Amino acid sequence: MPDDRWYEIVGVIHIHSSYSDGTKTIEEIAGIGESADLDFLMFTDHMTLQPLRDGLERFYGRTAAIIGYEIEDAKDENHYLAFGLDKELPASLTAQEYVAEVRRSGGLGIIAHPDEIRNAIPKYPSYPWNAWDARGFDAIEIWNHMSAWMELLRKVNMLKMIVTPRRHLRGPTGRVLKKWDQLSQEYSLAGVGSADVHAHAYRKGPLRVTIFPYKVQFRSIRTHLMLSQPLSNDIKIAKKQIIDAIRGCRVFVSNFRWGDARGFQFYGQSSGGAFFQGDRVKFSDNLRLKISSPQRAHMKLIRNGESIMELQGARFEVPLIESGVYRVELHRKGRGWIYSNHIAVI
Repeated sequence: MPDDRWYEIVGVIHIHSSYSDGTKTIEEIAGIGESADLDFLMFTDHMTLQPLRDGLERFYGRTAAIIGYEIEDAKDENHYLAFGLDKELPASLTAQEYVAEVRRSGGLGIIAHPDEIRNAIPKYPSYPWNAWDARGFDAIEIWNHMSAWMELLRKVNMLKMIVTPRRHLRGPTGRVLKKWDQLSQEYSLAGVGSADVHAHAYRKGPLRVTIFPYKVQFRSIRTHLMLSQPLSNDIKIAKKQIIDAIRGCRVFVSNFRWGDARGFQFYGQSSGGAFFQGDRVKFSDNLRLKISSPQRAHMKLIRNGESIMELQGARFEVPLIESGVYRVELHRKGRGWIYSNHIAVI
């Protein structure tokens, strides 16, 4: 990195507790998060901010618990993760209305599982995002663990998928990456990873298995944030730092199953200095993009949604010869490992 201006923190987004359809208390989950060496957890129980009123937004050891909630419309579609609000919005609002209201209130809004497809278990249908005409959302889940797992689930592989829930994750769908790349050519839109963890118990005869225990999912899809200052030990300040980093697209996503991604770097260099994920810079001569990985990987440089260069290694530097919206993907063992956010060269 050209300087020491960034402080990386790692956490998990989209967590359900016993306040809705999760199976553990926030205190219990936060303890698991601290044991997994996570800096922050973002809780999103369905249609309630009661844990915020109960004073549970705080540090648990070194792990910050940030309380938001998951909004859904009257059809139980268009799920939206909202943070930074003091109270719930009216349940009668349409998706377009609650997206706008979260923005008007100064909150952070994240589209949840936008392209979800589920066919294996009728009891758990898809909850897709259809309200693409909404304006004001800040981020989109590009990789949702539960959605990705459910999309791969079949009756013939169900037992294997339940016993080894991390092994089969391949990466975000091409559908959601295409949509994200398209929207990011119009405006800055953060891409985050999420667990969507509930830790449901599955019973079949005498067999009882917890699907996606919190401990397991906390060692899977993670979101990394780059802060301009160390994470504060004051929860109000820390919350603002986390929200600002996501809103500013100072983000990358990783699957811990294929390696610890801490230390990954994606930035650019020009005669005027360095630029980073989330930045929009003017095209000029001598622009270069630089990628540094903590481990060797198959690297892909993406411009405007299309792969333009690939190589194996841990370091990658390329001169830019045209404008565009750039991001990188790193793969290991044929599986998606790291997904950066965009740098826009205009």
